[in-house]
Amino acid sequence: MIDHEKIDVDLNEILGLCKKYLDGICLSYQVKERPDGEFISFEISNPSEKFYAIINKINDHIPCENKYKDKLSLIKRAKKSDDILLIPEVQLLQREISASLTVDKYTFGDEFLKRYTPSVTELEKQIVVSANHVVYGRRGSGKSSLLAYAMHHLKSESKPFSWIAMQTYAARKDFQVLASVLSEITRDLSHFSNRDQDFISISDELEKLGESDEASEVYSRLQKMTPRIKRMFGELSINSPVTIFLDDFHVVDLDIQPEILSILYAITRGNNGYIKLSGIEQLTNIWDGKKRKGLEPPHDIQTLELDHNLTQPDQSKGHIKNILDRHASYCGLSNIDSMANDEYMNRLVLSAAAVPRDALSLFLKSISKSISKRQRAVSITSLNSATSESIQEKLKDIERDAFSDEKARALPALEGIKNFCLNDKKISAFLVEISEKTQYYADIQKLIGLRFLHVLHKGITPYRAGERYIALMLDYGFYIGIRSARSIEIFPKNAESMITGDLRRLPILKNKK
Repeated sequence: MIDHEKIDVDLNEILGLCKKYLDGICLSYQVKERPDGEFISFEISNPSEKFYAIINKINDHIPCENKYKDKLSLIKRAKKSDDILLIPEVQLLQREISASLTVDKYTFGDEFLKRYTPSVTELEKQIVVSANHVVYGRRGSGKSSLLAYAMHHLKSESKPFSWIAMQTYAARKDFQVLASVLSEITRDLSHFSNRDQDFISISDELEKLGESDEASEVYSRLQKMTPRIKRMFGELSINSPVTIFLDDFHVVDLDIQPEILSILYAITRGNNGYIKLSGIEQLTNIWDGKKRKGLEPPHDIQTLELDHNLTQPDQSKGHIKNILDRHASYCGLSNIDSMANDEYMNRLVLSAAAVPRDALSLFLKSISKSISKRQRAVSITSLNSATSESIQEKLKDIERDAFSDEKARALPALEGIKNFCLNDKKISAFLVEISEKTQYYADIQKLIGLRFLHVLHKGITPYRAGERYIALMLDYGFYIGIRSARSIEIFPKNAESMITGDLRRLPILKNKK
């Protein structure tokens, strides 16, 4: 006779362990009969080694008295669920995407290299080379991921490095920040040195200097300390190169950026040391020509352009699809095809303007909105709603990335562009003459860096030879999903290569001198 109460206790024990190992999510399952008694079959759309390991772990941790001991299995889901968005695999996918939206040196832990998605232009081959690099791209384009790729390669080979999250020093423009950054670096490097206490001692000394109120004294003291730091650095790097990573370098004040790089270069140059930094190009100043400070490309540092905006939409679509498919596979799905069709993917790439993190964020919100509407797959209407809401997040990004005086100049320019596109011309894209010396064009570039405008083509000649124009698209968030903007012509309509003739016919926004 079957003791149903005992079975329920045994089953609940197993389901509890499943939730424990999947952080609160339990896989679908069936209790089946066979000659030697009941057994549990967990179901998943795309069984993988990860999930087999979890089932084995559950079995190892249940006592012999449990009725289902050694009677657990993992099988492929027999058929596609009618409610694909509600299955556990999609719940896992939502959580994984959410966790991946902010990348730092801890993201994915030891699984980083296995889960990493290569960039469109395969910059990974360059970033691992022993050289100074600056990685440029918009927020969310994968700058931190590329730096982390290089860092994890060093970590796997037990080579010394220091990772500095420059967000700690956002908007700082005092010389004390130089001391604070050096303090972090020397403390990090203490873990790789036999003279760890010497590194910690100088780190403490630099930390105190970073908290000093006397800027002139700080700078003078740092200049005197530099030879000592360089010597210690050299002793560490004699057998293996030492790499310094500066993530989100653009957040510190433009004027202090060359100063930071100048003192770091004084320590690493000719010392088997290398600097790799990431930043938004329009907000980054790595070389001060007047003071001759910083790192001057291409002599001192190599530039890696990670972000191509919407100039290669078909490649960007493939890249974003690959990222989503990798996340899906990790979570037990074959890919995202059962959740999102090609029409949705086209709109996702354009809505995110080919920025991977924006695409992931919009996809995540599309899932939630589609579930709330009881839809069976992510829908374009849900995506449109998420896109409209996302513009507020980009405005918040300004507070993190732009300084007050620059913001005051750029935002009025944005209002004029919105009026030109949405009220005057009724089209989402336009041309602007390339005029590097004007403040208005500088504001345009800042708006590109802040993801309010997106580049469709970097330089075309619609009329007279010698007059070059940049083709731009106003961010979807300003008009998609908004009833009053339904009359706006959307350009481009698909994430495909654009015809130059179509670009030449776009309206021209006159530069304001």
